[in-house]
Amino acid sequence: MRLLDLPQAEHFCNPTPADVAAVGVPQSLRAFHLSIAPSVTQLTEGQTNFKVHQVNMLWDIDRWLLFSVTHYRRAMDMLVPASAPWAQVTLYYASFFAANAILGMFGGWVGQVKGSIRIVEVAHGAPGAQQLKIHRRLDSPNKLGGSHQKFWDFFYDAAPQVSAWAPIRLASALQPVNGIVTWQIGERNDVNYDMYHAWNTAKLFNGQFRPDRLSSLSGPLQLQLEATETLIKLALHFASELELSTMGLDGSGHPGTASQVRRKLGSQRPPQLVMQSEFQELIAQ
Repeated sequence: MRLLDLPQAEHFCNPTPADVAAVGVPQSLRAFHLSIAPSVTQLTEGQTNFKVHQVNMLWDIDRWLLFSVTHYRRAMDMLVPASAPWAQVTLYYASFFAANAILGMFGGWVGQVKGSIRIVEVAHGAPGAQQLKIHRRLDSPNKLGGSHQKFWDFFYDAAPQVSAWAPIRLASALQPVNGIVTWQIGERNDVNYDMYHAWNTAKLFNGQFRPDRLSSLSGPLQLQLEATETLIKLALHFASELELSTMGLDGSGHPGTASQVRRKLGSQRPPQLVMQSEFQELIAQ
């Protein structure tokens, strides 16, 4: 997957107010690509299809950044033995959202459209004449199966193109965890679909975790936490460098910049609903 370089990405991430206004209301990127005629394989800057894809992509990037930060935050609430496996799943999705945001800022998109993977990559990056190429059928570099496996395969294959602009302290975000392209999705699947694995994760957590020391996490949960943190930090770094500013978070209920909205929603206390629920009856059985 070919991506933009940093100056090209800065141009892509800052459409003119007139182009944004021309797009109108936000729409689903998946639905938009489903509506494009199969004969259309290029999106060219200045044309309507390019504007719709670009502006909606940028709105989605701000939302991916929001959900990556807030999923990370909520995972902290799940660090007790019975929900530690789901904390790992939540951290995985925070990582997945951050990686989507990074690809998007540099012109790449891996989307699932009507049961198949739709790939958008850069065909021409020069500001003012940018072109994006649409692939409706494209094997991932290692010919992996499953939408999430394919996503990470494309992501890590494209990552070296942006590594030159990543701070050294965050460079590991662009390398596969444990050197395995599918490590994150494999571990997510293990704790999500294999109760034996989930139970062993909870037991490991119970035996080693100390609530006063987050660094006492161990095993795959600890690796997922570290991978998630670096990916989110890198995504936010690029958003700042590229001066990303969209209306993607309008309607969140909070005014202000994207950073301010992330801070407000991420620190929001969850409602205390346990006593309104059936929890007492469930644990009495």
